[in-house]
Amino acid sequence: MRVLVTRPQNKAEKTGALLAAMGHQPVFMPLFETVHHVDEAREAIARESWAALAVTSTEALHGIEAKRDAPDMIDRPVFAVGAETAGRARDAGFTRVFTGQGNGERLAEAIAAEPSLFIRAPLLYLAGSPRAPWLERRLEALHVPFETVTVYAMEPVTYDAKEVDALVGATDAILFYSHMTAARFFALGAGKALAGRNDPPALICLSANVAHAVPAELADHVRIADRTTEKSLLALLA
Repeated sequence: MRVLVTRPQNKAEKTGALLAAMGHQPVFMPLFETVHHVDEAREAIARESWAALAVTSTEALHGIEAKRDAPDMIDRPVFAVGAETAGRARDAGFTRVFTGQGNGERLAEAIAAEPSLFIRAPLLYLAGSPRAPWLERRLEALHVPFETVTVYAMEPVTYDAKEVDALVGATDAILFYSHMTAARFFALGAGKALAGRNDPPALICLSANVAHAVPAELADHVRIADRTTEKSLLALLA
């Protein structure tokens, strides 16, 4: 099976290796390139005695080692969206990592369920740009004190119509890991390329939120992972 991987190149290579091990042929179409601002992340963590951290992507912790960059935060809570992000936090050396399933709104609700954490200090949200507003909006609505610091940027990768047609035209499945990536994919005109096929590929989405970016006319081809993990996502290829 030819599987189109839409992740940034640094993550796509890992996914490609997993696909190859499963007997599939990965095809790469990175829609964003990640630009990290590691110094800003380190400075933000060191600037204040934060009650906890929130992260919605592994990219937020790129280059961060808790023992070196956040020694006072090692045993404080880290709230993460998804198992992959939580795993990155543990690999960085944080010991109290809480995994939120779903999107930023659900993570905000999990954070707000621990109001005693924020009596003396706020939450630090290490974020990317652009980003969905759901986590910040919900934190505000739930009166959780927090500060957002942008520590990475997702720069769009451009493809012309011929390149999109060539990449999309011969795939059996397409993997989408984020709402932003799926929206970018269809903004490039990929929906037109898919509509012209007699056998559109499976559109495999990490969550229902990701699937919302798929045009309604292609909804019958959407598959949604049971859990927000890459393992669950790839299991849909079986």
